[in-house]
Amino acid sequence: MIFNDNKIYAKVWKVTPSENGKYVDLQITTSEKDSDGNYVNSSWFPRVIGKAVNTLKGLKREDRIIITKSKFTNERRDTDDGKKSFFRFLILEAEIEGSDRASGNTPAADTNKKNKPKEESAPAAAEDACPW
Repeated sequence: MIFNDNKIYAKVWKVTPSENGKYVDLQITTSEKDSDGNYVNSSWFPRVIGKAVNTLKGLKREDRIIITKSKFTNERRDTDDGKKSFFRFLILEAEIEGSDRASGNTPAADTNKKNKPKEESAPAAAEDACPW
């Protein structure tokens, strides 16, 4: 199992919310440049759980997201055909790129800025009077 705290930028191609609202299944793509400067795309089928379900409400096709916390597992299970490996990609925290939350402008942050008292600057004469 691997926990990832680095940002992953992705484009959404399909959004499938669960009936109970506890998770959302996605189809996304990510890309990177190869040594020749060409983009290589990867397709993923992650499940969104936890906090990310709330922050990605209203997600739609062709939105871009920033995944900030994720978990990858590759579990072996017994099946009728023998042991098989099942890859899982879970999105634990994410935000829609370009949204207020992605830029750090959350309602709580705005409230804290408004309620913060103004800092008064010290008079310039007091700074000049210092003998050091």
